[in-house]
Amino acid sequence: MLQAKELNYRIGPRLLFSDVSFSIPPEAKVGIVGPNGVGKTTLFRIILGEIVPDGGEILYPGGYRFVQVRQEMGDGRQSPLELVLASDRELALVREQLEGPERDGMELAELWDQFLALGGQDSEARAASILAGLGFSEESMRQPLQSLSGGWRVRAALASTLFAPSDCLLLDEPTNHLDFETALWLEQYLRRTDKSLCIISHEKKFLNSVCDHILHLQDAGAQLYRGNYDTFRSTEANVRRAREMEGIALQRKREHLQSFVDRFRAKASKAKQAQSRLKMLEKLEEPPPPPANYEVAFHFPVPAPKVDRRLVSLENVALGYGDRIVLRAVNLQINAGDRIALLGANGNGKSTLAKAVAGQLAPLSGERIFAKSLKIAYFAQQLEEALDLQKTPVEAFRQQSPGQTETQIRSQLARFGIGQGRALTQTAHLSGGEKTRLLLAMATLPQPHLLVLDEPTNHLDIEARTALAEAIRSYEGAVLLVTHDFQTLADSCRDFYVVDGGCCQKFNGSLQEYARWLLDRSNGPQKESPKGAAQRQKKGKGDPDRRMEELTARLEEKTAALKKIEEELATNYSESGCRALLAVQEEVNRLESAILELVEGG
Repeated sequence: MLQAKELNYRIGPRLLFSDVSFSIPPEAKVGIVGPNGVGKTTLFRIILGEIVPDGGEILYPGGYRFVQVRQEMGDGRQSPLELVLASDRELALVREQLEGPERDGMELAELWDQFLALGGQDSEARAASILAGLGFSEESMRQPLQSLSGGWRVRAALASTLFAPSDCLLLDEPTNHLDFETALWLEQYLRRTDKSLCIISHEKKFLNSVCDHILHLQDAGAQLYRGNYDTFRSTEANVRRAREMEGIALQRKREHLQSFVDRFRAKASKAKQAQSRLKMLEKLEEPPPPPANYEVAFHFPVPAPKVDRRLVSLENVALGYGDRIVLRAVNLQINAGDRIALLGANGNGKSTLAKAVAGQLAPLSGERIFAKSLKIAYFAQQLEEALDLQKTPVEAFRQQSPGQTETQIRSQLARFGIGQGRALTQTAHLSGGEKTRLLLAMATLPQPHLLVLDEPTNHLDIEARTALAEAIRSYEGAVLLVTHDFQTLADSCRDFYVVDGGCCQKFNGSLQEYARWLLDRSNGPQKESPKGAAQRQKKGKGDPDRRMEELTARLEEKTAALKKIEEELATNYSESGCRALLAVQEEVNRLESAILELVEGG
C-alpha cells in the first residue's frame, strides 16, 4: 500500500499541497487528474524522493520498487531492444556473467538457475513483444537509438519502463507521444498488468478503460475515488449536489431561527425560547463547501461572410518533401460544416495532409482547389516554434493583428480562457495548455471558414479537451482534426479518413468500429482494409455468438501453441524460437482483446 500522510508543499507563494493524505490499495490502477498546474507531476517527484515536502511523508513497504519513464538513454548506441533488456538490471548482470569468461560447472549451473528464475529464457521475446506493441518493427527495434527520431526514443523509454521489474509504475502522460493506434495497445497492456499503476493522464477513454481508482487533485487537496473516471465525475457531481442541498437546508434553518428571535426577543413570555434559538444559531456550523466546479470554455468566432460550399478539393494529389513521396492519389473534398478526423499511425502522413489542406505545403502533383476568399486557420503541434516566448499574449496579438484595438484583443483572449493577469505574462511562463489556447485564439481571430487542427489536445487537461470538442461541434465553419485523443474525436467529428500505406481513404464506420478493427486487423492471412472491415463489422453485428465461438476456438489453439514454444525454449533457447514466441504471443494478446471488446459490446 502507498500512503501519503499530511503532505505540505509550497512553490514560492503558491501552495500546492495542504495536509494531503490518501491511501492507495495494493495493485490499484490509479488515475491522477486535476487542472493543469495543480501539482500532479510534483506529487510523482515527492513519491520518488526527488523533492522533499515541507511537511508530511510518503509511506510504502520496504523494498517497494517504483519505475518511471527514464529521461536519459546513454550515448544512443544501444538498440531499443538492448535498452529494454537492460532495464531488468539483475537479469542483465546474470546474462553478462554467462557471456563472460568460462566458469566451472557449478558456477555455470548456478548462473543458469538464476537466469531461468528471473525469466531469462523468454526475456528477449517479452521485450520484443512490448516494442512491437508500441509500433516498432523487428528491424527498427535493433537499430541504434541515435538513428531514431525523438518520438521513437520516447517509445523505447516507455517500453523499458513496462519491462523493468517493479511493484508500481509511475506514468506521466504515457500516451502524449503515441498515436491513437499505439495508445489503444498500451491501454490493453495496462489493463492486463498485475502491477500497481499511478497514471497522470488527460485522456478520458484511457482513464475509463485502465483505472479502477481516481485521485483528484484540486485546491491544494486530494481526494481518492473508487472507480474509473466517469464514476469519479458522477460521484463528485452527487457530492456537489448533496452539499449544495445541505447548504440550502442550513440557510433555511438559520432564517427560521433568526425570524423567531427577531419576532419574540422583546416579549417576556418568549424571551427564554428566543435566547435558546439564538444560541442554536451561534452553534450552527457551515457545511463543507462543494467541490470546486472547474470549467474551461472555448469560443470560435462566426466565420467571415460565406464562401462557396466546397471549401477545399484535392484531386489525385501526391504529397511529400523533395523526392520523397508520402501520400499518393489523394482525393479529398471538404465542404462547409464538415467535421473530418484523420486517423492512422504516426509517420503515415496525417500532418503532411493537414499542411496541404491548410495551404502550408504544395502538392507534388495533382490539383488543389481553394474556394475564393477562403480563410483558413492552421494550428501546428510545435508550440514553441509558433510563438515568440519573450512576448506577452497581448504583444503577440498586436504584432499579428496591428489593426485590432486593446479591447478586441482582450476579448478574444478571454474567449479562450486567458484572463487579464495571464494576458500580460511573458509567454515563456505560460503552461502548455495556456500556450495552446493562445495559439487557437490567434489563429481564429480572422474569422476563418476552415479550422485545420493538428494535435491541439496535447497540452490540454480533460476539462479543456471537453470544451474544445464542444467548441468544434458549435463552430459554424468546417474542421479538419488530427488528434490521438479518442474522446475528442468521438465528441466532435462525424467523418473519418484513414491515412495508411501511402493512401488516404474514408472509413465508412464509427470510431468504435475503427478501434475494433485495429484490435482485430491481424485476423486471417491478409491484412483487411479499413473500408472492408467496417462493411464486415456491420454485416456481422447480428451474429455475436458465432463470432465468440470462432475467437475462443482460435484462442485455445494459439494458447496451446504458445505453451509448446515456451517449453521448447526452456530446454533449447534460440533466437528463431523467440521470434516464433513473439508472433504467437501477439496473436494471443489480440484474440484476448477482441473477445473482451465483444463481451463489452454486449
